[in-house]
Amino acid sequence: MSVRTRANPTGRVRAMKLSDAAKHSPFRVVRDAAFDDLALLGANDGRVLVYAGDARSLERLGKTSAAVAVVTTAELAGGVPSSLGLATADHPESAFYDLHRWLHRSSDFYWRDFATTIDPSARVHERAYVAPRNVRIGARVVVEPNATILERVAIGDDTIVRAGAVLGSEGFEFKGPAMRQGRKSRAEWDYGTTNVAVPHAGSVELGARVEVQANSTVDRSLFRVATRIGDDTKIDNLVHVAHSVRIGARCLVAAGATLSGSVVVGDEVWIGPQVVISSGVRLGDRSAIVIGATITKDVAPGERVASDLHVYRLP
Repeated sequence: MSVRTRANPTGRVRAMKLSDAAKHSPFRVVRDAAFDDLALLGANDGRVLVYAGDARSLERLGKTSAAVAVVTTAELAGGVPSSLGLATADHPESAFYDLHRWLHRSSDFYWRDFATTIDPSARVHERAYVAPRNVRIGARVVVEPNATILERVAIGDDTIVRAGAVLGSEGFEFKGPAMRQGRKSRAEWDYGTTNVAVPHAGSVELGARVEVQANSTVDRSLFRVATRIGDDTKIDNLVHVAHSVRIGARCLVAAGATLSGSVVVGDEVWIGPQVVISSGVRLGDRSAIVIGATITKDVAPGERVASDLHVYRLP
């Protein structure tokens, strides 16, 4: 069974123009452009619309190779390269997520529903839950008791989902008062007094011969590009894989590890027990993170990071 790399299960990428997006969100289009996904700054896949609410965010735009269009303020618009589509809004983050909600709830931009398919050779325990739509389970897959396979999940051939694991859960993305505490700029969206959930419109894809062990969780992606676990990767018990994480092939992720949102892991990487990886960090191929380390910066291919954050070069 082949596993797609984009959430829309038709295989056809659905594009939208800024001028069309402006019908559903308070954008003022300066330069029109077509995009096929939404993403956060730092994205390097596809043709995406991003937002930049302050000067610090605008600096990151240059490192976002997938960006073809940006929403920012009128004051910052002059700093956007002329090669990119451009729209302005009083509150870019709010306008961006208004569009995201509309696309998720009222269009098939991200996804088209289908009836769940389970290969006849798969073994799904009677006490496991598999959503009746938007799930594909490949050949010889094993799903153990009390595992939960929610909507928008594709599982490749010969994969094992152990007891109590949850695939396709809603991720943790809220806009609320506590978000102000982490902001270096106060010029962004006024979050008000309530915590507002951001819907997860994407999916989860497990490659061939993956194993997700007991009571681990793999969240759906925020946008179209799926949360992905590559071929032959093994996930230990009580691991949290957050929204939009991408893990390469032949990796080993030990018990209790936390991979925060949009982490990218290369091939043949070792992640030790109780490791915490901060949002957006990239781990290069054949790197290793030992027990208990907290990783907040990218790790180069072949590097080993100890629990005291000392970096060693692997032979």
